[in-house]
Amino acid sequence: MARAAHPETMGPRRPGPTRTAPPMMPPKFPMAGRYRSYTLFGACSPAFVISSLILLRITWALGDGEAAWSEVLRDLRHPLSLLYHGVALVAFLYTGWRFFIKLFGKSQPPRIGPFRPPPAAAFPPMLIAAWVVASAAVTAVAWGLVL
Repeated sequence: MARAAHPETMGPRRPGPTRTAPPMMPPKFPMAGRYRSYTLFGACSPAFVISSLILLRITWALGDGEAAWSEVLRDLRHPLSLLYHGVALVAFLYTGWRFFIKLFGKSQPPRIGPFRPPPAAAFPPMLIAAWVVASAAVTAVAWGLVL
């Protein structure tokens, strides 16, 4: 059943000549039907913010010397940090899957110059392959295997 939303939601800046119906929340919002995917996608955003702040802290520690770097490494080994990074990994994988695999194929133009794009069923395997190659390249650089 639909429920009332906040009265000021999507209200006009100035009153119009006719009255409008009060805003109502959709009946299946937020975790049923198609809304579940949107809600989960939005719920992944704190992982991006927190991970960005962690990356800034790590970068700052690199410039502060070996003691600061050792402290950051110690903090990253804490069980709560490991738990967070596991949850963040799931959030990042879900976001990548939803954005690149589910959305990317649907957003392609009907023609790319003189060529037609590959069939929609070909996009997910191609994107997954590109994702694996890019991840392998970043991992090789991070481990010092490649300059």
